[in-house]
Amino acid sequence: MRRTLSLLIAALLLLPLLAVSASAVEISRDLYVQWDGKLTDKDFTAEDFAALTKTTVYQSEESPTGYYVTFRFYAPEETRVRVAGEWYYSELIYSSQYTAAKIHPNDWYNGAIIHTDDTFPLRPFNDMELNKDTGYWAYTIPLASGTYCYQFLVGGPSDTLPDDQTGGVLQSDPQNLPAESVLNREKYSQVLVPYDPVKQSLSPDYSVYQEPRTDGQRGTLLYELVPSESLGYENPIGIYLPYGYDANRAEPYKILYIGHGSAGFESNWMAQGMLPNITDNLIAEGLLEPTIIVSLNNRHANGDWFSLTVDAVGEPVPPTEAKEGVTGTFQSYIIGELLPYMEANYNVSTNPKDRAFSGLSMGGMLTFDMYIRNPEAFGYFYMMSGTTGAPENFDLTRPELKTPTVAIGVGIFDRLFFSQIHTTQEAFSKNGIEFTNYYAIGAHRWHVWRELYIDLATRVLWK
Repeated sequence: MRRTLSLLIAALLLLPLLAVSASAVEISRDLYVQWDGKLTDKDFTAEDFAALTKTTVYQSEESPTGYYVTFRFYAPEETRVRVAGEWYYSELIYSSQYTAAKIHPNDWYNGAIIHTDDTFPLRPFNDMELNKDTGYWAYTIPLASGTYCYQFLVGGPSDTLPDDQTGGVLQSDPQNLPAESVLNREKYSQVLVPYDPVKQSLSPDYSVYQEPRTDGQRGTLLYELVPSESLGYENPIGIYLPYGYDANRAEPYKILYIGHGSAGFESNWMAQGMLPNITDNLIAEGLLEPTIIVSLNNRHANGDWFSLTVDAVGEPVPPTEAKEGVTGTFQSYIIGELLPYMEANYNVSTNPKDRAFSGLSMGGMLTFDMYIRNPEAFGYFYMMSGTTGAPENFDLTRPELKTPTVAIGVGIFDRLFFSQIHTTQEAFSKNGIEFTNYYAIGAHRWHVWRELYIDLATRVLWK
């Protein structure tokens, strides 16, 4: 059954596959738009440009960043199509958890940073222009370096303002599908823009380690279904196998389990997080030893989030109210089923010191919960942009909590900085739990989480 479903998924995605095991499907590693390294605005005439049919990145002397991206969407019968992405910019002096300059890419200047107000996050929805000869809608903007998640808003009233999301259907780019395991589960596609060391010299390089390797040293991305008695169905996971993975290697591989946020799935880190490319580069440069990585799906089949714990009558308890008590679905599945599954089917170390657990936002809360309830199961815990809002509910004096390596990473403008991160740091300090911190410039956004992942992989893991 697993093989049949996996093959169906691959067929739907029209992607090449290579069966690594009976239930694993290999996914293409190049499911995003990027600059080809040579295309400039001088390489096509106005007529050639108008005839292009795919989202395109090209270099231009006219662009303030050095690059333009033209987004395209085929919908000849629609009366309105808009494109939106995580590309509002700001400047440090205008930025906080509550404020942002909301600089549109058209107004970008050297020194701007990626940041949107984390209390009332907004994205610019820009109207695209229809080419009636080709049926393609298009919109061109300058973008600075980094991976941007974007989507199209198709249809909707024609008399609303550009940022109004009333009506219409949000979807990814059908010509640039994300690296997803189930068609249309991810609503964002990705575009990778390079760094211009001259035009962007005062702004951060958000593309660090994200460009694909050209020397062949690239790992394998798989999606697999894990049988689970506790869930009652097969749960999907993403698996990254490092370049040169050897199922018979004498020394088993260390493994990292990493989770998504409250709106995510197992494909988030593989698509929006650019985890495969980043990991390829870190391993090739000797900054991380070859490591197997599992991206989790922490949702039930009906879409509900896994409960952390249950109360006396069996009702799920939100993570901010969780107390020590009965273990919920999350613990029984991860510890009782997923770990044994990976160790039985892949060349994975069974030594807890060779395991790490991490996650972002709600996944950070799950990491905190896993650390509190199963500190002996993993050697490393890294909480990203989420911990707990009530550390007083837990006994932090237990000696076993002082054994694993603990780290916390967060954007300095994150809305959970004060409500969760700071309270947990304070509680850990009062109870003698050693931990390290990493602070990124940004809020509750993917450019921050990619940076936190690099910190986890290069500074924390296997040290």
